[in-house]
Amino acid sequence: MAASIEQLFLGPMPVERFLDDFLPKARQRTPRFRKNLFDKAIPRRNVITENGFIPGFKIVNTSSHADRTTRNDHRVKHDPGIYCEDLDLSENVAQFDELELHSELKPYDTDDAFVDSYLKRGLSDFMFESQTDAGKASRSQLIHYAIKWFARQHRRHAFTIFLFGTYIRFIRWDHAGAIVSEKFDFRSDCSFLVQFLWRFSHLDNVGRGRDPFVRRATPQEAEIAYKELEEWKPIADRPVVVFTIPSEDGEDREFLAWGCLSEPRSLTGRCTRIYPVYEIATEKKYLLKDRWRAHSLAPEASILRKLRGKGVRYIPTYVCGGDVINGVTKTDLYVTVEEENEGLQDECNDVSHDKVTVEKANEGANGKSHIHISKLDGSWKCGKSWHRVVQRFLHRFVSDIIGKPLKTFTSSKHLLQVVSHAFIAAKEAYELCRIIHRDISANNILITHDGGILNDWDMAKEEADIKNSRRHERTNQTSRILENVFTRLERLPNGEYGGGEARTSLFLSSLYIGNDFELSSPPLQRWIKAAIKAVKEWIEAERAKSKPGKVTTELEIMVKEQAAAKKGLLRPALPAATEPTPPNGPFVLDTHEQMAGYFEYCLEATDWPALEDNKPHDILSSSAKRAYDDELQDIGGSASSSKRNKTIRFRFTRPRLGDKEVGPSMYKRKAKPI
Repeated sequence: MAASIEQLFLGPMPVERFLDDFLPKARQRTPRFRKNLFDKAIPRRNVITENGFIPGFKIVNTSSHADRTTRNDHRVKHDPGIYCEDLDLSENVAQFDELELHSELKPYDTDDAFVDSYLKRGLSDFMFESQTDAGKASRSQLIHYAIKWFARQHRRHAFTIFLFGTYIRFIRWDHAGAIVSEKFDFRSDCSFLVQFLWRFSHLDNVGRGRDPFVRRATPQEAEIAYKELEEWKPIADRPVVVFTIPSEDGEDREFLAWGCLSEPRSLTGRCTRIYPVYEIATEKKYLLKDRWRAHSLAPEASILRKLRGKGVRYIPTYVCGGDVINGVTKTDLYVTVEEENEGLQDECNDVSHDKVTVEKANEGANGKSHIHISKLDGSWKCGKSWHRVVQRFLHRFVSDIIGKPLKTFTSSKHLLQVVSHAFIAAKEAYELCRIIHRDISANNILITHDGGILNDWDMAKEEADIKNSRRHERTNQTSRILENVFTRLERLPNGEYGGGEARTSLFLSSLYIGNDFELSSPPLQRWIKAAIKAVKEWIEAERAKSKPGKVTTELEIMVKEQAAAKKGLLRPALPAATEPTPPNGPFVLDTHEQMAGYFEYCLEATDWPALEDNKPHDILSSSAKRAYDDELQDIGGSASSSKRNKTIRFRFTRPRLGDKEVGPSMYKRKAKPI
């Protein structure tokens, strides 16, 4: 999680500039104080409260208390936080749901997570993020707390006071990254700290980062939510909230939400939340999606409206919502268009930092409105890798279907039927609208009362726009798929290797699943074999296009795999290249027609198993799990060769369909010693 925001810290921003840009001056004058107010050995929080620097708020020492509403395995104890003065903390001292301002305290100057550069030239080559062990540890902790904070609240931005030794930095977080101020010695001069606290305490909820269109439910509303949304009751204690979303006619609609089906695990990126919601006015349940879309991606709500308008089947029906008013990140405004696309030049001063007005389409519920966003002076920042700093808009809408995960299918035929509906949705979206989904997975296929739907169209793009996509959005490029999915080896935390030629061989040689791999459902077995063959054909064709003269043949992979298997290796070495003749088309995956025929042919088959013999269940029984665990230990090299000869492979005989592994009936397979 922490790695997701690395290199997204912009700094060091001059402290005066930080205060002026993010915390407007209060109308009331700051109380009088001595600049060296904090040089005495008394508790700092007492100095702040006794001098009235944060009226309406209180500082609470939460360093010894974890939030009791957080799951036991996710509990953390953060440093003192600032809460509203009238908040009751008697039963739960630390409450991420109500935290207004976070502080992180470190004892030594060397605990600084960042490094200021006092050079006026060469900033592009200066590393702002500290690379010391102490610095990395501090930065990781700051990120971890920020992620927890944002996950528990609907925030547009938030502030942190980072105190280390005798120095302080201010941090402003949003979903594009974080802006960090220069450090200053608060013991010799605490003016900046006092100004920050005074201005912060005079901000309204929106200025402090709260979403004005999300509020706590009243006790009466909460009781209704407990009853109507019981099916999606959250595991941990969570409050009921009310979303206000404009309808097509401009009238506000309110939806109750309790349990979140999908919570963000990162501070930056889409940060998707999915809620089953209930509307009191209509007495109906809906599905609400809340995510931060990249500026170059079309709003998902508008995509769904377009697909529905063209008659595309098996997709959610849009109800209301769109881009939220003023829901836009600000960190990206300090990165120029040139820096976003190319990075800084060799010298920072060679890049113009004048204000640039950028016009973006911000589509709400009532159509498109254009907002003018001024790029701001960011000449103070160090570094040059800014292509990951992406402007994002808060996109929130409601659809009519609350589907069930694909892993809840009732039979092998039901599984294939649901997947076929998702395939039809992708097919018709392309053929009727030239829109490509670009993010199809088992998690995005949902089961409904009359089949299935293809969900999550937030990454979808029109075919003509994909070639012009920025790097972070090109999820459907053939070369990246081949590299990241089929070729690249990755060492996992448990010491095993994932990806690489072993995954490729699943399609090219079937060594790991074996030629005798068989399901108890013949029609599903035929479809899987047809699909594997089509993907195999595609891999070979694309490799021939991208790396002519260096394409791996099926025979060569098989030889390498067999040699690796004899040595007890989990993953074989990459096979050497050969020079086969590039295959010629047409291919099955060139169009949707042949795969559509496979679906139709298999679904019309008459040899589907009887329902009572074909119910899904966890195929790893206790005995199978023991054999599977033995196999993993054996392949890792800790077992003797005699034991290895008795181990049965179950590793590649089951599908992964979500968090749990389920499948149709039990596989029929000959146990073949290795």
